[in-house]
Parts: sequence; C-alpha cells; structure tokens
Amino acid sequence: MTINADRAVLMVVDAQNGFVNEHSAPAIPVILDLATRWAASGRPTVFTRYWNYADSPWERLIGWRALYGPPETDIVDELLPLTAHPNARTLDKTVYTALTPEGLALLGELDVTDLIICGIATDACVLKTALDAFELGYVPWVVRDAVASNATRHSAQEIHDSALLHISRLVGAGQLVDSAQVRDLIVSTTST
Repeated sequence: MTINADRAVLMVVDAQNGFVNEHSAPAIPVILDLATRWAASGRPTVFTRYWNYADSPWERLIGWRALYGPPETDIVDELLPLTAHPNARTLDKTVYTALTPEGLALLGELDVTDLIICGIATDACVLKTALDAFELGYVPWVVRDAVASNATRHSAQEIHDSALLHISRLVGAGQLVDSAQVRDLIVSTTST
C-alpha cells in the first residue's frame, strides 16, 4: 500500500510550546521540513492544538495541570508561519484524538483518505489519532522520525518506542514511514 498523495493531508499533531521539551524538541525540525515541503506542494495541512480545562480527566486522574492557554497552547514559533498558508487549517481539541466531530467534518471538507501524521506525543495524541483514523476508515501513516514523546515520568524514548510498536501492531507495520519517504512522495508527485 502506498500513500494516496492526491487525497492526503499532513496532520501536525500538537506541536505546541507546552509539549516541547528536551525529549520532543528533536522532532520539531523534521516536522518543520515536512510541513514546509507539504505546504509548497499545495496540499492541505491540519495543525492541531490541545487545550486542557478545569476538572478535566487529565487533572483528576493523572494530576496533570498544563496547557490551559497561551503561551503553552501556542504552536511552536518555527511552525507558526505555516499555519497562515492558504491550505492550512488549525483544529482545537480537548481530547487526545484529532478525529473529533470538528476534525471529522474538516477531513470531509478536505475530501481526504490518507492522514500523514507527525507531532507530539507519540504515546498519546499521535497514537490515538492513528488508531481512530484506522477504525474510521482513513489510512493513517505515522512518520516515525517526525513524532516524539515528551514523557517525563518514564523514559521518553522507551515510551516513544512502545507507542510505535503499538501502532505497528494495531494499525500495521507498513503504516510507519520515515520523513524521507514523505519527501520522496512530495517530489515525485509534484514534478509530474
């Protein structure tokens, strides 16, 4: 199976200030390169932003209290100019998945079948978005070197690797791609 470039969207999941730390920061330049090339090809990009709220499950069950508003909820400075591109959309959400009712409506409007997923965190919003895309009939493609975990309670690398293993098992090993494959796809489909 290959990515259907004509019906694909680049989903940049939660590349926000509050999710970037020493563990997840190395993914940002890779995401920036992909998003820049993708935008230049004229294809749609969806940037998601997670917002926490008072008495959320994250507060009550995990004890996590962050990303209630700017500057934590802001998309990182490097990517911010790309959000103004004519084919870019920003989707706000208060759950892990990008496939909220608003997200599904947006994908319907964009008439896409394939979701090329990059962003933060591999073990949370990226994983949930990939699983939901799979179950809802979309074709998810997770860019393994353009996703990262920002875990601090556990080893971020182990959590990242575990999430990729789960995606491989639950969505398909072939659905894990590298940024080089996506760059090659952009070049091969825009030069024809």
